[in-house]
Amino acid sequence: MSKKAVCISCFHEYDNRIRFVIAQLEEMGYECTYITSDFAHIQKEHFEISLPNAMQIPTKPYYKNLSVERLSSHHFFARDAFRQVEKIDPDLLFTMVPPNSVAQYAARYKKKHPKCKLILDIFDLWPETFPSNRIKKLLALPFSLWGSLRNKALKAADLVTTECSLYHKTLEKYCGKEKLCTLHPAKELPQLEPAVCLPEDSISLCYLGSINNIIDIPRIGQVIAAIGGPVQLHIIGDGERRQELIDTAEAAGAEVTFHGKIYDAAEKQKIFDHCHFGLNIMKDSVCVGLTLKSMDYLAGGLPIINNIPGDTWELVESQGIGINFENDSALPEQALLKPQETRAGIREFFRERFSQEAFLKNVGEILRRLEK
Repeated sequence: MSKKAVCISCFHEYDNRIRFVIAQLEEMGYECTYITSDFAHIQKEHFEISLPNAMQIPTKPYYKNLSVERLSSHHFFARDAFRQVEKIDPDLLFTMVPPNSVAQYAARYKKKHPKCKLILDIFDLWPETFPSNRIKKLLALPFSLWGSLRNKALKAADLVTTECSLYHKTLEKYCGKEKLCTLHPAKELPQLEPAVCLPEDSISLCYLGSINNIIDIPRIGQVIAAIGGPVQLHIIGDGERRQELIDTAEAAGAEVTFHGKIYDAAEKQKIFDHCHFGLNIMKDSVCVGLTLKSMDYLAGGLPIINNIPGDTWELVESQGIGINFENDSALPEQALLKPQETRAGIREFFRERFSQEAFLKNVGEILRRLEK
């Protein structure tokens, strides 16, 4: 009789992580069920998927990320998801968190079924990653209660995996260091060979991703000003703060090209090939150690200008994959040009640390810890 595993993610936007975990579990002989929502967190609309062994839970919609409706939606998703888990009776449960209510229900399930191995996978520290310090102070009590749903559940887990090692400082007091292990995200490496063609008379930068309230637009202006020469900024993506980013970049001296949203890997690579650096700049109040945009840059062989602490900061320093930027940083020409010699090495670094193969190897080692 084969072993059974259930993987739960309320946010199907992170299906890469779940797909890779399921692939490794199946390789180890598990029969897997994937439980997810039918409501897209980003688009705020219902959707259907057609993945094998996937089960979508009918989910209440919500339209504001900071709302009672969101909390209610996540609570009822967790309740209904674990009603299905009860029916399946798995040997192993891999549960992505947030929502923190899912961690709460997972801990209850583990208490009722102690033989089931439980992995809580913390891919975001919520609400700690909320970007506004003013709102964090204003809503300190409800935010504390929100976070405690996750923190109280951690003791019940057999293992706690985290998207980055930076989260360990926050979580270890609730579950102990011995349960924590880092499971960096993964991305399939595009089967494209870069054809680098950099401008000779300026420094060319790329901003990739949503232009939202967690990126530090004033600091991006500081980066441009610190270069001290002609700068081009290519923007791939869009968001409510698009014009603010364009105006700030132009005021700091950059010539801006807005490309909008691009999903085709070959088209993105063409832009990367004309850029010296990718911008990996976020507000200090955001608690994150590794961004998905930085992985896109590195997969394309593009060095980064980074202010993200923890994992990314340490990798920039130890692996030479870009420049760490602080408010008073200078960006001399020697520092700006040196990383361009290592673009092939950056892609190889990505292959070793963040490729699908690297993720599968890491998650395999983590899962085997549970079988000892």
